[in-house]
Amino acid sequence: MVPEESVVAQALRDAILERRLGPGSRLPEEQLADIFASSRGRIRRVLLALAQERIVVIQPSRGAFVASPDAVEAREVLAARRMIEVGVMERPCQPLTEEKKELLRQVIEEERSAHARHDVVGMIRWSGRFHLELARGLGNTVIADIISELILRTSLIIAIYEQQEATCCLKADHDLLLNAVCTRTWPEAARLMSRHLLEIEQNLDFSAPAPPTVSLGLILRR
Repeated sequence: MVPEESVVAQALRDAILERRLGPGSRLPEEQLADIFASSRGRIRRVLLALAQERIVVIQPSRGAFVASPDAVEAREVLAARRMIEVGVMERPCQPLTEEKKELLRQVIEEERSAHARHDVVGMIRWSGRFHLELARGLGNTVIADIISELILRTSLIIAIYEQQEATCCLKADHDLLLNAVCTRTWPEAARLMSRHLLEIEQNLDFSAPAPPTVSLGLILRR
């Protein structure tokens, strides 16, 4: 995407992950083009890119909508993550390099800062980055690509269904995981990863009502 399209895409991501745009919200090209002073062609490219991230769905003859993963899909996504990410802990292709360890420590610090600011989007984003960089660092790029898609889908699920008093990842979990991986205690790393992803699922409330429908202009021009 060109820079202008990236700005629009990020504004829509933030509105969805901050729960200002609820699941199923319609995203009309013409209205978005007016809000962002852009062309419909550029808005269309943005929506197609967000559809690839699974946070928008495009329905023929109806247009684009914020994705609405249900409880079944949410549990399936998290079950897939447990199978794959625990497997990575059990059978790593390589140990972490010192450079990758330092990157992961920086990611944890960014996540901690987001917690301190009560920055929901930041917490979700840095949590996902930790899991992705951990998989990449352990050496299986194919698995990392699969995890990347699952993380995007999990981010939307967390943004929609996480209990308001919960946090997307318990603050100490990533520290414990990184320590186990750095010391190559793989059975402990696998146990921690399994527990960690189960706790994320347990913090979801599928009975929570969707956010109320509000004018796109009010939401995106805040």
